[in-house]
Amino acid sequence: MKKQICEIRESPIHGSGVFSLCEIKRGSSLFETHIKNSSDWWFNLIPNCLYNHSKSKANCISKTNGKVKLLVAGRDIKKGEELLVDYTKDADLEQPQEGWEE
Repeated sequence: MKKQICEIRESPIHGSGVFSLCEIKRGSSLFETHIKNSSDWWFNLIPNCLYNHSKSKANCISKTNGKVKLLVAGRDIKKGEELLVDYTKDADLEQPQEGWEE
């Protein structure tokens, strides 16, 4: 059985967010967040795609591996930290709108 490393809870940034339950080392692949179908559409894998955007505090990276997007730790992450991604670095992700956390 795989150890649970994250949980979903209320985010101070926006709605719900994904939070670490343990220390996570930089470069660790956390989980799949999106999958591409044969029509080249990306589909969210809920709840894994519920991480929030932050341009200034991003601690994770969205990486594409073929037809799958993975959430990867961009730096060491402490227990209890919200997992954040700079959406502007992946054109396939919904892009930040006016008023989104920067």
